[in-house]
Order: sequence, then structure tokens, then C-alpha cells
Amino acid sequence: MGANIGTTVTCAIVSLAHMGRRDEFEKAFAVAGCHDFFNILAVMVLLPLELMTGYLQSIARFLSTLVVGIGGFTYESPFKALLDVGFTPIQSSAEAMFDADWGQAFFLVGISAALIFLALWLIVGLMRSLVISRIETAVSSALGSNALVAMAIGIIVTVMVQSSSITTSIMIPLAAAGILRLEQAFPITIGANIGTTITAMGAALAVSGVNALAGIEIALVHLFFNLSGAILIYPVKRIRQLPLQAARILAATAVKSRKLALFYVATMFYGFPALLIYGMQFFK
Repeated sequence: MGANIGTTVTCAIVSLAHMGRRDEFEKAFAVAGCHDFFNILAVMVLLPLELMTGYLQSIARFLSTLVVGIGGFTYESPFKALLDVGFTPIQSSAEAMFDADWGQAFFLVGISAALIFLALWLIVGLMRSLVISRIETAVSSALGSNALVAMAIGIIVTVMVQSSSITTSIMIPLAAAGILRLEQAFPITIGANIGTTITAMGAALAVSGVNALAGIEIALVHLFFNLSGAILIYPVKRIRQLPLQAARILAATAVKSRKLALFYVATMFYGFPALLIYGMQFFK
């Protein structure tokens, strides 16, 4: 559940690239915010329900028994060797510059963060160039006609790229350009939430031995948590409007004070979780 909320930070960061354009920023930040608030609302509803009933665990445990014996698949990523080649000199540099392990760790985290921001910046530039082709205008019109189709597209695209962050981040420049409305982006976001569970399922099926069953249970919990959130929130209009209205209010506030937008991202995704972790350690 925490991972579902945490993954939305990518959208928020991508939307910050539009801060220099007021109208674009409001639309982009609203789409990013709807992903945040949908996942937060899902956790607020389903976490107490799961603690009281344990239904997610029960469903996952039952279904995992049906696939006992399936697993042990292996997959060699073609990018792993390339990443190892690129990472080795960076790691060597960290070891040469810092004697302490914590110094090396901070250096590597900083390099990783810089590369992530560079990748996100390139995504924004690429998608803005694609918008000019007007192909997305026809696509967005088709998506807006049927929420189920939009969810299906969100699922399919996310399964292909194995990252909900990429799927939802692609929508940000489209929304900023006015091609994709918030109501159109919302079901795609929900589909991306469901589609991203394929990653955990694939990892679970790659495990064999005594831990295989537990891995499948965890993957199924992720799947049925996201399915439950979609079923409970989207069909009812009044409930569906809650994350949308919250996203609009957040975006309108962020446009008035961009410092508040930065404060929201820093506090929501870094400060608040760090405070919780520190508080847990303190009370122990």
C-alpha cells in the first residue's frame, strides 16, 4: 500500500517541469495529484477493512494454493549487462573518493537521483514533441468515450513497460497541452495501478522453493488491493469525484504558490514517510 502511494512521486516530479507555464502546470499537477489522492483514498478505505477482515490475505492465500508448483522461471534482462558496464566505473569512483561506506552510499544515491531526473526531463521533452503530431488528439478522444477502454489501455501499456510511473508520466505533458483532460486521465491511472502488479507477479513466479508460495501471496495481495480500489472508488460518481476535486484544489493552490507545490512533493513523499519511520524507531 505504501509502494502504491510512493510510486506517484514520479508523476509529481514530471509535472514540476511545467512550472514555468502557469496554465500547463495547473493541468499537469492536477493529473499528478489525482494519482496521489486515488491511492491515498484506497489505502484509507482498504487498510482498515483488511485489518478487520483480512480479506486480501485470505483471497491471496486461497489462490496461491492453486498455483503451487508453478515457478522457478528465469529471465535474463538484456539491459542488465549494459547497466553493469556503466555502473562499475561509477562504483569505483565512489570507492576512491570516500573511505566510509555511508559516503559511498550518499554519492551513489546522488548519481542515481540525477540520472532519474535526467530521464524524466527527456521523457517530458519527447512527449512534448509527439504532441505536435496531433496523433494524441485522436487517441485521447477514443479514451474519453469509454472508461473501461481507458483502463484497459492503462493496464496494457503498463504491462508492456512494467512501470505505472512511465504510463502516468506520459500523460502529464499531454494533460499540460490540454489534449488529455483530468477525467480522461483518471481511468488510465487506475488501469496503470492494476497493470503494474505484473512486475510482482513475474518476480514471484521466478522464485522456487520454500519462499515461492509467500511471494505469490504478496503479488496477489498487490493485485487484489488495486482491483478493490478500482471497484470501490470509480463506479460511484460521488466517490470518484473525491480524488478529482482534491487534485483540482491542490493544483489551483500550487499555481498560486509554486513553493507550496515543492513543499507538497517534499513533505508528502519524503518528509512524512521519514517522520513516520523516525517516530517508529523513537517509540521502540
